[in-house]
Amino acid sequence: MRLSGPVKVLFSKPTSTPLDVVIGRYLPAADVAGSLSALKGLSGTSFRLDTEQGRFNARKLPEQRLPGLSLHRYHKILKQLPAHMGPQPYALVEGWLLSHWLVGETWSGPLPTSELAVLLSRLHRQPLFGWRVRIAPLLSYYWQHSAPDRRTPYWLRMLKRLLARGEPSPLRLAPLHMDVHAGNIIRQGQGQGQGQGQGLGLIDWEYAGDGDIGLELATLLAGNEFDSPDFLPCYARCAHIGIGELSRQVAHWQPWVTLLMASWYECRWQQTHQPHFVTLASQAWKKMKHQENIWVR
Repeated sequence: MRLSGPVKVLFSKPTSTPLDVVIGRYLPAADVAGSLSALKGLSGTSFRLDTEQGRFNARKLPEQRLPGLSLHRYHKILKQLPAHMGPQPYALVEGWLLSHWLVGETWSGPLPTSELAVLLSRLHRQPLFGWRVRIAPLLSYYWQHSAPDRRTPYWLRMLKRLLARGEPSPLRLAPLHMDVHAGNIIRQGQGQGQGQGQGLGLIDWEYAGDGDIGLELATLLAGNEFDSPDFLPCYARCAHIGIGELSRQVAHWQPWVTLLMASWYECRWQQTHQPHFVTLASQAWKKMKHQENIWVR
């Protein structure tokens, strides 16, 4: 039996439908036995599915939902993205999102400066997704859902300071990915738009939304190493923005991003009790205290 066209029935709530049942209904040509493999990730809710018709990704919402996660939104993003910038959706059915596999090699090592600058400048010129990325509610959520004995006076002081200040006004409102790192960057094969910023693609768009480009870039710089120190100047040229103006905007977002990272690690420690989250949180707090005196206020 051949695969039919994309299925348009939409669901948004966490599902109790087993994946093999969904495969049997919507990918009937797939051989379930031996074709499924769990993908690395913190939620354990994403799988690779190999079929005669190609490779697919299948994901559902985790039982313990985090703010802003929605398969409806994820499906809309994949439908809207230009070809090769992200995976193409296949179906959103019975609480599972099925998408075509983005073919290529996962990036390894320092991130590519010029290629990534071109890719993100292309993304940031796309039409808006339709919902905003808000950091302040996430900071409050992570505080409330962290271990009580880990909530320090310093953390509370920084949280109150940022909430009282309010998020920076956008320099340029654009669709953001918000989780760009080597594991989410795919180098695609030759002939797929090379030279037009299409040599790279991005996966894992669940945190995406509309926001300031300075937030995206501050988040990217906080968590990654590049093959040269010229990423911001390269992006500024691609986006036709003055490097001074862009650098100041990224600096405005630095305390928000650092506190977000530390708070997320603390929340994940409370949820999983995996020791490496405490280590990562401690590193983030140390970085925050080191940077506090040079942040733009």
